[in-house]
This record gives sequence, structure tokens and C-alpha cells, in this order.
Amino acid sequence: YHQLDLVRLLLTDTKKQGVGNRYLIQHSAGSGKSNSIIWLSHQLVELKDITQTEKIFDSVLVVTDRKILDKQIRENIKQFAQVAGVVEAITEGSKQLKSALEKGSKIIITTVQKFPYVVEEIQSLANKKFAILIDEAHSSQSGKTAAKMTESLSKEDSEEEESIEDKIIRIIESQKLCQNANYYAFTATPKNKTLELFAVKNPVDGKFYPFHNYSMKQAIEEGFILDVLQNYTTYKTYCRLENKIIDDSEFDNKQAKKKLKRYVEEHPESIAKKAEVMLEYFLYKVIYQGKINEKAKAMVVSSSIKSAICYKFAFDEYLRKINSEYQTIVAFSGSKEIDGKKEDEYSLNGFSGSKITDFFKEDKYRFLIVANKYQACFDEPLLHTMYVDKVLPDVRAVQILSRLNRYCEGKTDTFFLFC
Repeated sequence: YHQLDLVRLLLTDTKKQGVGNRYLIQHSAGSGKSNSIIWLSHQLVELKDITQTEKIFDSVLVVTDRKILDKQIRENIKQFAQVAGVVEAITEGSKQLKSALEKGSKIIITTVQKFPYVVEEIQSLANKKFAILIDEAHSSQSGKTAAKMTESLSKEDSEEEESIEDKIIRIIESQKLCQNANYYAFTATPKNKTLELFAVKNPVDGKFYPFHNYSMKQAIEEGFILDVLQNYTTYKTYCRLENKIIDDSEFDNKQAKKKLKRYVEEHPESIAKKAEVMLEYFLYKVIYQGKINEKAKAMVVSSSIKSAICYKFAFDEYLRKINSEYQTIVAFSGSKEIDGKKEDEYSLNGFSGSKITDFFKEDKYRFLIVANKYQACFDEPLLHTMYVDKVLPDVRAVQILSRLNRYCEGKTDTFFLFC
């Protein structure tokens, strides 16, 4: 019902207000934002003005960073669209995007990597009007971003990517909002800047509010998603670091402690012990207890690529020892040298990263070990258990936790462990 209510309200307000407006839709992760986007785009492309004489928009653009969802949205929208050629997915670069905008393709699906070109082209086509639907302000699954949309990060200090939300905001702030377009931004966990940019300011309290809100609490109460915090546990790591690493005023103790802490956390022995705890719990408390009809799967969220690879080695070794039929998949961007050997997704899994989601659906693959991939916008209803071995900011914690909340037959609970 919340999806139908949203689409109706947006259509009514758009018809009344016209072009040049912004809308923030804050819907809980797992509440079906993809369907809302599909239904809204289908309706907007045919929406007429208040006089019922002219269509409001020349084109509707759907901007997403999820390549899998890009395909899903394209196929689903095509099912709605009865006329051939209504939907055009941008797969060949900025020239194809420019052509689609200029010729007035009805529904254009593109990725956030091309968003700078979207803004530039729309500004140059002042005689045309556009609806821009921005999907999910989360970090990328693919791990690849255009040079225009990335910031320099120290590899030693962080392997986190700039979020889609930050990219969109930065681009819009640098080029300003297009006056010949409406923005419809969908997110589960908006940051303050997102609220300021897309939300409505209440003149009474000065706070910003989304145009439409479907909270996690409401989604849980209405049985749309599962409450993943019902079985939330922490596992304390007993490791002490000396307060005084070295008595040298020129030495950065803070950085030294950080690196030493990471060294301890990424050490194969430390990971092997944690892996044993994870596997024993999953096998004895999840699989052997018949969770999701013995079809349950687990995700391990690691702090770095090195850590993810070490977890894969540890999991594989343990599973071999007990002659288990279950297998693991590791997901990360690029490559990493471990013990003098360069490793990547293909060398460790036996197939390319683009096929991970397909292989993970197979019954034998029960463990997905990730480093800054699949932590948002990943829908696998069989995912029951999650182990997080990294520090998470508030927004990222909500995004990652929400991977567990999808319903499926036989799924009555979930389990979440902070390591």
C-alpha cells in the first residue's frame, strides 16, 4: 500500500507544481523501492499537466548504481511499456546518453557514473523537461567509479568508497540543480546534506522532512520486512595494545596503534579463530536447526580486502577438514597481493565478479565474504546470518543490517554478530 500511496501523491503534486522541484522519498531498505521506481517512471512518462493538454516531461531518467538492478529495472519497465523502444538503457557511454536525451527517449536508464553527463546535457537542453529518479543513496557494489566521481583515499587508512549519496550531492552542488527537471531521490538512510538538498523544510521547527516516509519500524510492524535486531550479539575481541608504542615525539602514535590494531585483526591466526566460531554457529545453530528449510546462507563483512581473503582461506580450510559440501565466495574490487601472490575474485572463486550473484544462488554456496561490496542494495532472501568484523558508522550499519530483512518461505528469524 505504501508504494501505491507514494506514486499517487507524487503524481498529484507533480501535476500541481510542475517542473523544477525536488522530492525525497525515505523508504526502509527491503520495502520495495525498486517497484516504486518502476511504477513511478511508467506513470511520469505519460503524465499530463493540469490542463490535460501537454505531457509534463519529455523524458524520464532512472539513475542507479546497481548494475544488476539496472538490468532488473530495464526489464520490468519494458514489461509495463506496451510500445517498443520506450525504454533505452545507456550501455555505450556518454554519446548514447546525449543521443537519447536529444531525441527524447521516453525512459532512459543510466548509472550514477554517467550522472555528471546527465546534468550537463539536461542544462544544455533548456527547451526540454525531465524527471530524474535517483535510486538508493548507497555505496557501489561494483567498486568501480568514474574519475570525475571519486576522491583520493589513503589505501593504508581506508578502503571505503565514496557513497552514491555523496557523489550525487557533490555533482549537483558543483553544477547546480537543473531548473528544467524534477528530482525524485529514493533512499533508506538520508544524510543531512541529502535532506537539505531534496527534502522539504518545515518553517515552524526549521527541520527538513522527506516528501514520503515509510520507516523501518512501520515496515516491520506491517510484516513487510524482518526485524534483524531480534537476534543481535557481539563477540568481544580480547586483544590489548600498549598505550606507549614508542617514546618518540616525531612518531605518530595514533597511526602506529591503528596499523598495529589492523595487523592483529588481519593476522591469519586471529581470523582462523573467528572463522571457527562463525562456522560452528552457522552449521549447528542455523543449518542443523533447519533454518529456512536448511537453505540459509551467511555473509561475512570484513574490514579490508586482505581480511576478506584471509577469511576465505580460513573458511575453506575448516570446511575441508569437516568434509563439508558447502563452499564460499569472496567479493572485493581489484586485486591484492597475499604472500607474494596476486589474488582477485577470479583466482579465488574460479569465476568473474560479474557472476557472483548468480553463483551465490546455487545451494552449495552458503558463505559470501565481502570487502566493501554487496553491503547495500543486495537482495538475497535466503541470507539469514551476518558476521561483521569492522567498525560501522550509523548509516552504514543500517544499510548492512538491512541485507537480512527480506522475507522468504520458511524464514522466521535472522542472526547478526559483531566480531
